[in-house]
Amino acid sequence: MIKLPDIGLVGLNHKTANIETREVFSFPENKIASIYKKLNSLGAKESVYLSTCNRVEIYFVADNVSQTTKKIINWLKSLSNFPDDFLKDKFYFFSEEEAGQHLLTVASSLDSMVIGENEIVGQLKKAFTIAVNQKKTGPFLNKLFHQAFKTAKEVRSKTNISRNPLSIAYIATNLANSLFPDLSARKALLVGAGEMGELILKYLAKSKIKSITIANRSLNNAERISEKINTKSKIILLDDIEVAAEKVDIIISSISIPHYLITFQMIENIMAKRKNKPLFLIDISVPRNIDPKINSLDAVHLYNIDDLKSIADKNLTSRLREVDLVQIVIESNLKEFVSWLGELQVVPTINTIQEQFDLIRKKELERYRSKKLKHLSKKDFSLIEELTNQIMTKTLHNPIANLKRHHKKSKGDQPESEILKRKTKFVEDLFTK
Repeated sequence: MIKLPDIGLVGLNHKTANIETREVFSFPENKIASIYKKLNSLGAKESVYLSTCNRVEIYFVADNVSQTTKKIINWLKSLSNFPDDFLKDKFYFFSEEEAGQHLLTVASSLDSMVIGENEIVGQLKKAFTIAVNQKKTGPFLNKLFHQAFKTAKEVRSKTNISRNPLSIAYIATNLANSLFPDLSARKALLVGAGEMGELILKYLAKSKIKSITIANRSLNNAERISEKINTKSKIILLDDIEVAAEKVDIIISSISIPHYLITFQMIENIMAKRKNKPLFLIDISVPRNIDPKINSLDAVHLYNIDDLKSIADKNLTSRLREVDLVQIVIESNLKEFVSWLGELQVVPTINTIQEQFDLIRKKELERYRSKKLKHLSKKDFSLIEELTNQIMTKTLHNPIANLKRHHKKSKGDQPESEILKRKTKFVEDLFTK
């Protein structure tokens, strides 16, 4: 039997190494070609290099996975100034089925910093596409990565792991959207230049909100935010907040001051002028900038950072309840991949048996054609050819099906697998020696 190469993985992530360590092994796209060339020199017949903010992983195929793993780790270590003792526990490595299981787990976002996040699938697809364009993938990693993409799709369609958002900014936007289903008809006001407020504005801009006003002590900072969210905004001074607030539907407060900037009296006056049209307020400042008593006013909806965090915690609990279902999807897809590998192991034997039978069939037909069947027409003889081919195919059907079935049950280097390999070799020798 032909010895097929195995799949390996070397990596480090947010669980094993901090960002200062991970970023040393994160290479820009213009260095990728040289990285793949190096991996090839270390014994990788196929490879995919994945780099995200949370992980750096190298998936590869090699004749000797253990040896290539050591070479890759030593090479990565040589790229840093970290001492060996420091890096000792930073890298993880898997081979064969465990490497496949890890990739499917990553694609399902169970290994992410935020369980259920959707970004990882896009990052995997980008890394795989680059590897394909570099002509560094082959049948093994092609199959494994497509199995990972299939797994991710099933996880999102069959479970609720990604349904409830965990991002504070995204939750705030969802709440606004639930109060105002058509955000394109609404106006927003951001008070301050905090990072979270800026992120909420980005989400609102993506939802095609009608207009955005930014109030800040520094007009330069307000203009900077307007440029970053790529949306034309009206820039005003903090003193003009009350006038602007009358004309908007959503107010986001993200400014560092030690007192309530938006008071009960201010909103009460505004609501009278708005004739009690709904007003949505998000206070993500610490300390709070919006008087919490405002929530007692009719048609006013106020959420602070603790309210949003509470929703995020509930959503996380909901996602964690889905983990077992996700694991079932992963196991099912992993079995498919392992079965495919098992069939590959027996393909050379099947091909050898089929070729040997077909060689005998053709030789006998040729002998009979030149003597006992030479009186037959070409059309009649073609029927005999078809008949012998059918007899051969049906004769080999059960042996081949059983070979595939037994190999599907074998895994890795278990004793049963080694026994099966010897038996398969014995079957092959029956027809070739």
